[in-house]
Parts: sequence; structure tokens; C-alpha cells
Amino acid sequence: MKSGVIHMPLRWLCVCAIAGGIGFGDMLSVQAGSAQASENGKRALQLLNSGNNSVTHGMALGDLAILRATSELRIGAPDQAISTLQQARKKDKALADDPLAAVIEAEAHRRSALLAVARAGDYARVLVDEKKRLQAVDLSPGMAEADQRLRAFIDRVDGVYGEPLDLLELSSAVKSVFLVDKGRSRMFVYERDASGTWQRISDEYVVTGAIDGDKSKEGDERTPNGVYRFVKKLSGRQLATRYGPVAFPIDYPNALDRLRHKDGGGIWMHGYAAGVGRRPPRDTKGCFALPNERLLAMAGHVHLGQSWVVVGENLPFGDAKARYPLRDSVENALKAWSRDWSSRNSDAYLAHYHRKFHSETRDLAAWSAYKRRVNASKSFIRVTLDDFTLIRVPDQKGFADVVVAEFNQHYQSDNYADSGRKRLYLVRNKHNSPWRILLEQAVVQ
Repeated sequence: MKSGVIHMPLRWLCVCAIAGGIGFGDMLSVQAGSAQASENGKRALQLLNSGNNSVTHGMALGDLAILRATSELRIGAPDQAISTLQQARKKDKALADDPLAAVIEAEAHRRSALLAVARAGDYARVLVDEKKRLQAVDLSPGMAEADQRLRAFIDRVDGVYGEPLDLLELSSAVKSVFLVDKGRSRMFVYERDASGTWQRISDEYVVTGAIDGDKSKEGDERTPNGVYRFVKKLSGRQLATRYGPVAFPIDYPNALDRLRHKDGGGIWMHGYAAGVGRRPPRDTKGCFALPNERLLAMAGHVHLGQSWVVVGENLPFGDAKARYPLRDSVENALKAWSRDWSSRNSDAYLAHYHRKFHSETRDLAAWSAYKRRVNASKSFIRVTLDDFTLIRVPDQKGFADVVVAEFNQHYQSDNYADSGRKRLYLVRNKHNSPWRILLEQAVVQ
């Protein structure tokens, strides 16, 4: 029997679900699900039935059928969901072998059977054991992907409105930004257009770590939250076939991760194994994965060292003006830092550093001694900054705000001059507290 064709009586549906290794749980019932799931189903059906939105134009028939069947399932119409998939399968033969369509149809048959038992009332007493076992069958891993695709469809039509609020300012050194939203199972990709304006160029379904939460140690199967960059490209013999045609490692763990004692590594953007078309939202060991066709399309927007990757949960979007206060406060703090440095007032300058500050080799005590010695040896110092990249770090951990700042630093004194790229991590304990520098490092070009 092809995986997309499921016709079986109540008893055999239960038996096959158990034999197929599907786990047990009480997450699903004959009801349509949560109120939010039902609302998502209603909204999606409205959009699909309207026929006047650009998102559905060009979508494959199978993908449209999966969206519609999921919506029908979520509003409590399992028989309609079965009919939708069966009708679509007549026109799109590939749907017969689609594993996600098979899971949706299996869940629709399960719910339909339970509704039939409920309608039978006293006549269904002999099926009480089968009913209990059907109620316990848990198809939630497969249905999770269907629900994520449903939410993504609604968002694409209604829009995840506005600008990404964590991107406070992007310098000329940034070529593209990949926002990996684990909460939405989506990756938003941004690049500048011909006029220099940042535009969202893609919105992709993405698979992330099997375990929820932020990565902290090797092998915990979590995708790390933070701000990173793509640093390498792997392909051909460098790459096992299970990772698809190409992979792009990020620079996890970065300096902030190491300061927080996070370990592990090998976090990549990669593809699927050959022949695998779909995967549930939480299904990697910590990487983030795209279907191979979409991975290859996104590969053209990866610029090693110049493509930033922001990973978090339910990243905020809104009016661009909403990010101005945070951006301005960071820029003002950086200007005050460079001004106090230029004044050679070591007390004022060092007041900008957090008590847990760390540089490559120095803690705050060693840094203070070093800077006091250098400043005292100069007759003048002039420090100017330009070309800022400012990104709010999704992982705040212990602070009200964390921002990574990267910029050109121009230093001049009576006996030394230098220009280079500098990176600071700034933190504050409350939203109205002063910013303090937690980490400082030179950026190797």
C-alpha cells in the first residue's frame, strides 16, 4: 500500500498505528484541538477559499491540499480532510508518497473513527478498548510540521508585520542576515536592494534541534540562541550525504557563549538526506535544516564572514521606529566610551566596563591595570568610531538587554595610530540602566 493511501477499519487503524512505532500520549483527541488551532484553521480556510492572495499562486497542488486538509482537521472536519487529500491525489500522484500527507490522513481517519464511535453511543460498547487505544495514539510529531506550515501560510498572507526589531543597525560590512526563528520554525533572510534598503527576500520553513531551549553542552540536541556568522562552506567529500548537497557552519560557540560556559560545536545550516522531502519542526541534533532545493537557493545569499545569523524564539517584528530608542541608547553609550577614552581619564573610561568583563586574555582587573598604564604614557589620545552593526542578542540570560556592537575603530595618539574592526558585547541589568561592556575583541578581517 502506498503511504499516502489509508483506508482501514477502526481496529486496523489502531493496530497499524501501534505496529508502526507511533508513541502514546493524551495530546490529541477527537476534538479540533486548542482554540488557537481552531482559529488558525478557520483563518487559513478563509485565505485558501478567497483565491485572491498572491501566496497561493504558484504553490504546488499537493502543498495546497496539505494546508487545506490541516485546516479542516483543526476545525473538526476530519471527513472533509480525508476527501481533500483523496481528491488532490488524483491530480498530483506525488502526494501518494508524501509522508506528511499520510500522517494528516491517518489523524483524520483516527478522529473520524472516534466521532463515529461517539455517535454510535451504546451500540459501540464492544469497541471500548479500541476507542481507548485510538485516543492514546500520538501523531503529534508529524502534525507539528503540518501546524507550523499552517501558521507560516497565515503569516505569509497576513504578514509577520514590520521590521525585525533585533536588527538595530547594519553596517556596510554586512551582506545578508538570516533570522532563524525556532518558535515559528521559520528562517527569514534579508539583503539590501539596489537602493541600499534592507528587504526580506525569503521566508523558509526550517527544522531545528529536537530538544527545546538554548544549547548549553555537547550532545544536548538544542539549537543555540545567539548572534553568529557563517564561517565555512562544506560540500562534496567534506559532507556526509545525510546533510544534503551543501552545509554552512556558524561560529558557535562565540566569545559570549564561552563566557557563559556553553560548549559543543558543529552547528550548521544544512539540507536533508537524499529522498527525504519533509521533516518535522524539531528533528536535528542542534543544526538548522532546509529542504535541499531551498538550501541551494539560499546558498547564493551566504557570504562567509559577512552573513550574520540571529537565532531565537519568536523573534519580534514591528514598526522600525520601535527599535530607535534601544539603538540610540547603545550608540550614545559607545560615543561616551570613546569620548572618555580620548580624555585619558582612566576612571571615567573604565566605568564603562562590567565587573564580569573579559577580553581575550584579561579580566577587568588586568584590563584596568593595562589601560591605566597605556593612558598614562600618552600625551593625547583620539578615538573615533563609524560604520556600526548593532544587533540585540535574543539570549539575554541574566540581563535585561544584551547587544553585540561591531564598528570601525580609529585610534590615534602621539606615538601610535591604528584602524580596525572592533566587537563589543554590551549589557544592562535593567532597561533604564547604563550600558556596560561585558566583552571586547578585535575582529580579524
